[in-house]
Amino acid sequence: MESVRNIDEVREAIALVQVLDLDEHCDAYDQIHVKLEEALRSIDGM
Repeated sequence: MESVRNIDEVREAIALVQVLDLDEHCDAYDQIHVKLEEALRSIDGM
């Protein structure tokens, strides 16, 4: 029965991810992109 419980936990986790607002993902992506650009500029000495 433990594997059934684990599957239920996985399903619950997937459901939680599915209901996340897309804007949150976009904001996180934008922040990561900005930080990568900053890192590249610092490496290039700009």
